[in-house]
Amino acid sequence: MVEILGALGLVAFAVSSICVGARCLVRGIRSRALPELSVGIGFLVGVLLGYLPETIATSTDLLSSNLSSAVLLGTQVAIRIAALAVMVFTIAVFHRDDALGLGLFLLVVLALVASWIAFPHFASHAESPRDRLWYEVFAVARSFAVAWGAAESLAYYRKSLRRVRIGLADPVVTDRFGLWGLGLAALAGLMASTTLAAVAGVDPTSFGWVLLESTLGLVGALCLWLAFFPPRAYLARFEDAEASAVG
Repeated sequence: MVEILGALGLVAFAVSSICVGARCLVRGIRSRALPELSVGIGFLVGVLLGYLPETIATSTDLLSSNLSSAVLLGTQVAIRIAALAVMVFTIAVFHRDDALGLGLFLLVVLALVASWIAFPHFASHAESPRDRLWYEVFAVARSFAVAWGAAESLAYYRKSLRRVRIGLADPVVTDRFGLWGLGLAALAGLMASTTLAAVAGVDPTSFGWVLLESTLGLVGALCLWLAFFPPRAYLARFEDAEASAVG
C-alpha cells in the first residue's frame, strides 16, 4: 500500500515533466529561445536520464550489480545537468543583466562538480561521514537550483497580481508564473525530501512521509500541467473575470 501510494505522485510528476519538457524543447528549438530550451533539456534529462533509470536501478532487480552501479553514476550526472538547466531558465528570465544570477550559478556549479569528484555515487553507497557529507552538498545544491526558480517565479506572480488588478498585466501569463513557481517548489521539496527526513529524524519509508512525497508529486504534476496544457474550462475563468470587470 505504501509503495503504491508513493508511486502515484511520483509517476504523475514524471509524466507531467516529460510532457512539459518535450513541449518546451520543441518550442525552444523552433524559436531558439534559451528559457524554453533550458526547461526542455532540464526536465527531459532529469526524468529520462536521471529519475527513471535511478528508480529502476534502486527499486527493481532488472539490472546486475555492476550495471546498476554504472547506471547510478550516470543518473548523478543527469540530475546535476537538469538542476543547472532549470537554473539557466531562472537566470535568463529574472537575472539576465545582473551579477547575482551568474554568481549563484557559479556557486552551484562548483558545489555540484566538487560533490561529483568527491562522491559520485548514490546515497545508499555512502560508507563514511565524508561520503554522506558530499552527498548532502549535492542534495542541497540541486534543491537550491530548483527552489531559487520557484522563489523568483512566485515573487513575480505576487507582484504581477497587483498589475493585473489595474489592467497592466495579462492574467493568464501571471497565473502561469504562479503555477510554474508552485510546480518548481514541489520538485524542490521532492529533491530535498530524503535530506529533510534525515534532519527531522523521520523514517523516509513511513506512511506519513511517503504520503507527503506523493502529495508533492501530485501537486507539482497538476501545477505544471495547468501551466503548459491548461484545459479550456480552466482558461474560461479568466475570460469570465475579465468580462465581469469590463461590465
